[in-house]
Amino acid sequence: MYKSQFVGLDDKPCDTKCLLCDCIFVLPTNETDFLTHLFKSHRLVIADVTKIASLKSYIHYWSVKFKEAPLTAYCTTLLMNCTPDGQPSKNEHYFLLSDCLSEDKTLRNEIHQAKLELALAQQEDERADKSFKRGCMFCRTEFCGSRITYIKHLFQKHNLYLGKPENLVFVDELLDKIQNNIENLICIYCEKIFKDRTVLKEHMRKKFHKCINPHNKMYDKFYINNYLESGIIWKQGQPNSGKNLDLGDSSSENEDEETSWSDWSGESIEIICLLCNYGNNEFVYTLRHMKEVHNFDFEETVKDLTFYQKVKVVNYIKRQIQLEQCIFCEAKSDNVLEHMKTQQHCKISAEKVWNQPEYYFPMSENDSFLYNLDATSKSDEENDSESLTEAM
Repeated sequence: MYKSQFVGLDDKPCDTKCLLCDCIFVLPTNETDFLTHLFKSHRLVIADVTKIASLKSYIHYWSVKFKEAPLTAYCTTLLMNCTPDGQPSKNEHYFLLSDCLSEDKTLRNEIHQAKLELALAQQEDERADKSFKRGCMFCRTEFCGSRITYIKHLFQKHNLYLGKPENLVFVDELLDKIQNNIENLICIYCEKIFKDRTVLKEHMRKKFHKCINPHNKMYDKFYINNYLESGIIWKQGQPNSGKNLDLGDSSSENEDEETSWSDWSGESIEIICLLCNYGNNEFVYTLRHMKEVHNFDFEETVKDLTFYQKVKVVNYIKRQIQLEQCIFCEAKSDNVLEHMKTQQHCKISAEKVWNQPEYYFPMSENDSFLYNLDATSKSDEENDSESLTEAM
């Protein structure tokens, strides 16, 4: 088996001939239609197809082998009591092509290795390339020479979160896709379409949607971690495959922790109490803790506030606790929680204190508490009474 046989390792759509007939399918675009054709027309099933690093390469290899020998030489024969169209019928023969066959297992492993080498070579070329030139998709800044500088600019200046530069590959294609969405007024996270750029910008800022959609098929190829382990879910857009994508803050030189794909996709994130270090994956339990332990009813406190005002309240409280100052009287104390408890100050101060523009900005990146504010918000981003100018 030779790696030179592995045609089509890239993910660019191209015509692929069925391995058993002359029908043509565009892979990977029409993968479902192709697999349906194999089953209905040839009674052939490919096992664990989503774990194959390149279906085009896999099909090309077996199309050659099936010209040399019949299906039965390589496939397991199965008996089922129905025809391919679902009609009852006794002992219908089907064929299973799987890695139970040592040749198939070797093929899958070598395709994986070949695709890994392709991705690593591409990443190395991008790191060494100094001819990169691109204008920022949000402002007028022009960049020349380094893709890393551009990625950091997007995060530092525009809070667009793509991940660590060392974990990215096929960067130009990724940037093209993101910019195309922005220009077509599509949110890159929820992929809703908006009426103009201002509404889109406000939506992405308010909803914390300045990161890519982990459930979209197109994005897995841009993270090198996806290529490192044989046997993972290779079908693009498998966020629950268990494969972490390192999407930590690349702009910080003093980094405290790394963020996994599951962290940024909103799965299993601990929501931390505003007053102490208690955390729970369920927002309702964090709110209950605040009410029962600290006698602070957050929902009641913010029930009549707009979304923006709630953001300010959260950021104000976190800032006060960090400075060891009471959230009500602003007195400084070595044990601010004890002070608030004994003085019955587990309540926010007057609106003029916390309703300031400085509290639009979170105390930390990817604040899980802020992510859940919509659960207590009834206003829509397009109809919020707050001024867009003030929000910026």
